[in-house]
Amino acid sequence: MQLKEMQKNKTILFLIKFGVIFFVLHFLVWSIPVLFLQNWIAFLQAGFFELPLQDNLIYLNQKQILINPSCTGLISLSILAAIIFSLTKPEMKKKIQIFVLAGSIMFVLNLLRIYFVLWTGINFGEDLIEVLHEISWMTTAIFIIGLWYYFTKRITKVKEFNELL
Repeated sequence: MQLKEMQKNKTILFLIKFGVIFFVLHFLVWSIPVLFLQNWIAFLQAGFFELPLQDNLIYLNQKQILINPSCTGLISLSILAAIIFSLTKPEMKKKIQIFVLAGSIMFVLNLLRIYFVLWTGINFGEDLIEVLHEISWMTTAIFIIGLWYYFTKRITKVKEFNELL
């Protein structure tokens, strides 16, 4: 019974740390101006398709596509950071390495995701953009969390998630 209680306490502590880290990072993403990043992403994506843009707005026929702070990938990075830094394993140096590597991959995947969403809207109709945007965001997030879990287990040589708590 005591082992179960310890595991429950570790889980609660993880969830508290995760919540605090994510809340702070999420707040920062929406509080600190990231317009330069939004504008850069819009410029890059509009350039691929030779679409008109104004700052962080891409114009696709009658539709305006806004690149907001969520489109930068920073929210996904906040989730990843909250997971990684809420766990007791691996040690901090490896956590930072995992975050930098996984974060870099996530950023590139996010750019590819936005490209794919725009490409689909251009080729199959603007109405698909919103639906595909949501589906692709969730799919990318699940994929990245899966990769993180797989590689973290390999690096730390643990068999079960609760060993990371």
